[in-house]
Amino acid sequence: MNDLKYITYQTFPSKKANTIQTIDNLKYLKKYFNVELIFPLREAFSSSNIEDLKEFYGDISDIKFTGTDHKLPFGKFSYFEKYLFLLSHFLWSRKNVKKFIEPRDYNKFFFTRSEWVFYFLSKKSFNVIFECHQFSKVRKLILDKSIKYPNSKILFLNENLLRDSNIPKEHSNKLMVLHNGVDEKLFRKKVKKNKNEIVFAGNLKRFDDDRNLKFIIDSFKNSKLSENFTLKIVGADIEEGEELESYIKSQNLDTIAKVVERQNRENTIRILESAEIGLLINSSENEHSFKYTSPLKYFEYLYSQLKILAIDFPAHRQLPFANNIQMFEEGDSEGFQACLKNSLSINPISIDELDTITLENRAKKICDFFNFARLEGFEPPTL
Repeated sequence: MNDLKYITYQTFPSKKANTIQTIDNLKYLKKYFNVELIFPLREAFSSSNIEDLKEFYGDISDIKFTGTDHKLPFGKFSYFEKYLFLLSHFLWSRKNVKKFIEPRDYNKFFFTRSEWVFYFLSKKSFNVIFECHQFSKVRKLILDKSIKYPNSKILFLNENLLRDSNIPKEHSNKLMVLHNGVDEKLFRKKVKKNKNEIVFAGNLKRFDDDRNLKFIIDSFKNSKLSENFTLKIVGADIEEGEELESYIKSQNLDTIAKVVERQNRENTIRILESAEIGLLINSSENEHSFKYTSPLKYFEYLYSQLKILAIDFPAHRQLPFANNIQMFEEGDSEGFQACLKNSLSINPISIDELDTITLENRAKKICDFFNFARLEGFEPPTL
């Protein structure tokens, strides 16, 4: 079995969806590779201890975790965070690409969400895939330089990312769009639904921006929604949850809307499965949420057999099965109410149709994208 090194500037464990996405993919890539996750211990809670990681991510057997020292400025000072991140990311990537590669690694595979790791591996002509979730000016420049190397490839989460990358068409055979996926093993086949229960699952903020949940709560006030629907918000930290609960009570909606603190993955899935309607909502002030997101919870909503409502963002229109989403304009309470009522007559997509969004399917496509056949005849340059 081939070796796959996933080198990333993310830190683990973490409540952030990006770390869940990374671990979920490795759980399925390990069927095809011997996988190793290499990351910095850059936070006080960072750990490569298998027991610590299991508490966050469940079954992670057969994945090797390698945490590296992070004697760099990011995370140690509260000022100039953006610039300290850029500097630390660059230095960590340069050091650890050198540390974890050897000449014989030309017969191995690399995966990353770090543009600098991608750049340093590309320069050495390693077989590497960069998974692109969003852009910055620096990232665009690095991707443009890195993709010119023969064994470098970029995987984009949606079509908008591919289009806005502005990478020349001559490299199109090394570019692929592949949305997130779902771990079908987490779900049960038949679950009793709580009629007309709406659920939102996830952090209450994204990149420190509010997700517009108060707009949804306000839509229940002075309308007849409260006579027919209930709302469950899952994933709040204690402080954020208390603040939102207080707001709900101030609107006299505490019998209709409930806030549930952050749950482990299995419990969250059980809550999703028992609901009837799933909600995707964010703020258009964040470009990633507006244009580029491929939210994990959307795929979990689909596999939970939920009817789905979403703000009408370009990113949501690019999602698989987007034609089945009821969409409403941001801030349009009447439109939201109309979508809810329309959802009552819609059937969720059947499980049999959802094979294309599984992580099993995603892992197979990533394997194909690495291009095994081409690698067999590849003569590595002298280091």
